[in-house]
Order: sequence, then structure tokens, then C-alpha cells
Amino acid sequence: MKIGILPCQGACNVGVMTNKVALNLVDNETVNMVCPLGLPLGIKNIIDMANVNEKHIALNGCPVKCASKALESAGITEYKEITLTSDFDIPKNKNFKDETNIDNVEAKVKDVIDEFLSEQKG
Repeated sequence: MKIGILPCQGACNVGVMTNKVALNLVDNETVNMVCPLGLPLGIKNIIDMANVNEKHIALNGCPVKCASKALESAGITEYKEITLTSDFDIPKNKNFKDETNIDNVEAKVKDVIDEFLSEQKG
């Protein structure tokens, strides 16, 4: 099974954290990074690469949910959504080095990955 993770990579602490978490979990065999900008721009190769994944995780920083919207713009409507501000009560700010609760975020994403993998086995 291939799982695509799409971090929002927004210009705030929670956006930057989504990218850090995704980078820590990408292994290019099971978990792949999906380009957050290429999907809504309609770049065919990036859309094709995203569609190779059987499951997707939209890793949003805030309630704007750019990662989810990017997936939907490419017709990918079935995905697991995680939003740092609401799911972990992390305040959004402009301190790009703020990693409040990043360990909990990473643990949650790992849980979702494990859930996807166990669905495949079951």
C-alpha cells in the first residue's frame, strides 16, 4: 500500500510543523510526499504521482485546511484529515520555530498510517 501525505506548509508555525512531521515520516516506499502546490495548479505529473497512492492524509495547520482543499482540487475526496489548531489546540502564530505539541502530531499521523496499513491486512 502507498500512502500520500500532503502537508499544508503554510506561512505560520502550524504550517511549518506539518512539513516537519511529513518529512519525518516519508519513507518513499510506503509513505510518499504529495506536492501541496502542484495539485491545485493542475500539474499533470504531480496529480498522476498523487493518484499512485491508495490512501491520503491531509495534514492541515489551521482551519483554512489548504491541504484538504488541494487534494479535493485534484479530485481526491477520500482522505484522513488532521488539523493542528483544532485537533491539538495549538495556537497559530508567526513563530516558525514554535514546535508546541509536534511529538503528539507526529504520533497521531503515525497512528493514521498504522490504521491504513492494518485495514489493508484485514
